[in-house]
Amino acid sequence: MTTEKPVSLLKRFKNLLGVGPHLILLGLLLEVLTLALWSRISFPIPLAARTQVILSLLCLMISFTGMAWFHHSLNLIRVNLLDGKNRLITRGPFSYVRHPLYATLLLTLPLLPILWCQDLLFLIPWILLIALAHLVVKREERRLLRIFGKEYEDYRRFVPALLPFKGAGGKRFREQGAAIHRTV
Repeated sequence: MTTEKPVSLLKRFKNLLGVGPHLILLGLLLEVLTLALWSRISFPIPLAARTQVILSLLCLMISFTGMAWFHHSLNLIRVNLLDGKNRLITRGPFSYVRHPLYATLLLTLPLLPILWCQDLLFLIPWILLIALAHLVVKREERRLLRIFGKEYEDYRRFVPALLPFKGAGGKRFREQGAAIHRTV
């Protein structure tokens, strides 16, 4: 008879966040490297001061929305983390994207340096982060498929990984699941 050793809360939290903190650090490192490169290479975009302020305010609103989304995601995750059960979360931000924490990082962090520095050079870190995030998502999704199987496979059909372009696909996923259970 073997008894499984319970997984500590810290380990579950570390597994949950995955490489999110590493993506933030990598993004900041890429921005610093771009700043260093900026003195030698530049692709300026002329913006009137008024336009820069308006776009910066828009970016800040998006950033604050992203932070609220991030916080809501952590609250949803915390419920599953504390009870130690693996349940697929399809509500809240998870209705719109499968990886809201990464989506928040990609949609909020890179915009401000482009505006404040008024240079397209700062698109490079953003493009690199998007490419890296897709690689990370593929890796994590293999693990999620092992854990949740067909349920996660079905969820993937309705909800995009990072960019919320399908609307509330998670709601349609839950409705489809409810319809299947009613017919069984």
